[in-house]
Amino acid sequence: MATAIVMPKAGNSVEECLLSKWRIKVGDVIAEKDIICDIETDKSAIEVEASAGGTVLALFGSEGDLIPVLQTIVVVGNPGEDFSALVPGGAEAAPVAAPAPAVAEAVVEAAPAAAAAPVAAAAGENAPMSPRARKFVAEHPFVVPKIAGSGAGGRIIEADVEAAYRTSPKLSSAASAMLADGVAAPSAGTGPGGMILASDMGKPSAAPVPVAEAAVAPVAAAVPASADVVTAKPFTQIRKIIAKRLHESLSTMAQYTLNAEADVSGLLALRAKIKDNGEKLGLANINIGDMVMYAVIKALQKHPEINGEFADNVVKLHSSVNMAFACDTPRGLMVPVLHNSQNMSLAEMSKTVKILAKQANDGNLNPDLMAGGTFTVSNLGTFGITTFTPVATAPQLAILGVGKTLLRPVRTKSGEIVYKDYMQFSLTLNHMVIDGAPGARFLQTLTDIIENFELVCIAG
Repeated sequence: MATAIVMPKAGNSVEECLLSKWRIKVGDVIAEKDIICDIETDKSAIEVEASAGGTVLALFGSEGDLIPVLQTIVVVGNPGEDFSALVPGGAEAAPVAAPAPAVAEAVVEAAPAAAAAPVAAAAGENAPMSPRARKFVAEHPFVVPKIAGSGAGGRIIEADVEAAYRTSPKLSSAASAMLADGVAAPSAGTGPGGMILASDMGKPSAAPVPVAEAAVAPVAAAVPASADVVTAKPFTQIRKIIAKRLHESLSTMAQYTLNAEADVSGLLALRAKIKDNGEKLGLANINIGDMVMYAVIKALQKHPEINGEFADNVVKLHSSVNMAFACDTPRGLMVPVLHNSQNMSLAEMSKTVKILAKQANDGNLNPDLMAGGTFTVSNLGTFGITTFTPVATAPQLAILGVGKTLLRPVRTKSGEIVYKDYMQFSLTLNHMVIDGAPGARFLQTLTDIIENFELVCIAG
């Protein structure tokens, strides 16, 4: 009996996932728990496991497609078995090849292809486009050339049309409207940069320059060995989301940054004690970053006006400290969230941070664990950065940047000069909600907690 494998629901807030890579093809024999494809949400990358085994009868969707969760993406069963009842959205399934030494791959679209907006005369027929590619063409009118698709089966995906768009003649809005009415477009126009204007529509392309005339031009010198090589790298889905959110944050918030420093000599001494004796106490993995984050949680409990969000002219302050922390991963910036972190001990918080950071780095962190943050910490001190301007993520009110530790000379009350270690902090706040003085008071509390960390831990 044919069985459907669906797009998993990767988190309660996820409605669709990007199919980034197929790991199987029609005709393959797979077992339950085998990896069948890679998918992406706006926050994580996930390897999808087969929920059933058998011969792959059909694949629904192409690399680069956005597919709704719980929709069928693969059908497995016995060779030649009918699976028409499992085709999603009424899509027409490709027939399974008759038994032969090799089974041809069949990739079926999850839904009927919407009629793409007319595009300017393409250089020959192109392979089918993914829905995202068709959407890009509709939103960016240009003369679509012959494109070699990089998707499964030669299918044209969004990255392919984005690359073609950068080097192809563009259409003015008037010319685009004429094209939609069926007026032919030339391969190049008379507008700036070769843009095709309304006056160019319906005219033949410029005739090629005669060979004799072209010969008059000086022969170009051979490209030197050190010539610039430009590599175009279209944004991944996650990078697009990161860029969009950061741009929205900067364009919708009045952000400002306060800088301060704290004496961490005691913190460093405590860390040394933990390294020497922590294993038998279950504290071996606690590091300076964990201690700082724990201090931030304590400071937010004393300053609840910093722990919240702002949207639609309403400020929402939270009693729970949902501590978000920035992670540098191979796929870009990920921000896991420690929910209800105010209830965690230092050891519990440290352990949870390590688990979430590893999952984020491996690309299998549940998207629900990257939602609901009320305050964020970003630590660049390990990269040697002293101070920086972290960008607060809307709708959060603030973000703390942690810099490196610097050795500074300090004059004691007796007049003696001693050297102490000072950690740098950069606090970015939304000035629409929080003025400078409340932000400064929060930093004063934070530095006081850090400089008296052992006493704070004893007090609980």
